[in-house]
Amino acid sequence: MSKIAIVTDSTSGLSKADVQKMDNVFMIHFSVQMDGKFYHEGIDISDAQFYDELATSAEFPTTAPPSMQEMFDFYDNVAKQGFDTIISIHITSGITGFYNNLVTAVKDYEGPKVYPVDSFLSIQPMGYLVKYASELVKTDLEIDDKLSRIDDLKKTIGEYFVVDDLKNLVHGGRLTNAAAFTGGLLRIKPVLTMNNPEHKIVATNKIRTMRRAIHFIEDEFEDIRQKSGYKMHVYLTGTNNLESMKDWQKKIQTKYPELDVEIGQIGPVIGAHLGTNAYVLGWSKEVFDESGKIIL
Repeated sequence: MSKIAIVTDSTSGLSKADVQKMDNVFMIHFSVQMDGKFYHEGIDISDAQFYDELATSAEFPTTAPPSMQEMFDFYDNVAKQGFDTIISIHITSGITGFYNNLVTAVKDYEGPKVYPVDSFLSIQPMGYLVKYASELVKTDLEIDDKLSRIDDLKKTIGEYFVVDDLKNLVHGGRLTNAAAFTGGLLRIKPVLTMNNPEHKIVATNKIRTMRRAIHFIEDEFEDIRQKSGYKMHVYLTGTNNLESMKDWQKKIQTKYPELDVEIGQIGPVIGAHLGTNAYVLGWSKEVFDESGKIIL
């Protein structure tokens, strides 16, 4: 039987401790440039340092994925640890060309067999997909069945998010329908989501206050939850606002005591595009039981 590794990237929201708990997961790091300085997310710049510098930066930060040669070198190092197959799960192709470039590049890669997977998203939902894949590859299922189940979970993932303003998203070119929403940036709290089938960031609503915007996405989630037909896993995360996330978690957990509600903070690469004080409500099908065992 093949020994399968999971490779992901730092936009997954997984901490170093998360990765260390999984003996078959390896993380490559995206980079961010700010005021002429380059940093590797999760290595030489902390979240707190990034947001402190973002507040005073004279320029918008820019981000970059690893090169294809860096990916090949990384895969080679994974192979040296005894793995002959790699499932490589990465940030959505809807906001960066990295995944599509990887799909093309691995055709010429002569190392272990690599199966690229477009997560459709990033941050915590992507991290949850990685955790599921990490356990799934330990089962006796054939590789095609494993990939199919990863794909099935992807299809249950969704999110809404609210940003304080659209300046970072518009400047970085990550907002698909920017022209319809850029008027009065300082007077609205835009509600955004990832559309289908492109999985690009689109703004859906203009709401006057953050409180009302958060209430709106909670209502949208409730509608989706009622139609889902399965138990959901909930993700609450934001940019430089952990205390607010803790308060939000209490509220959502009280409303849905039967659901697992996790919180987190978004790192520099995604934070560079969302700006500070963003709120994200994400969800997917629950794939672990109460003891943490994978549900097949």
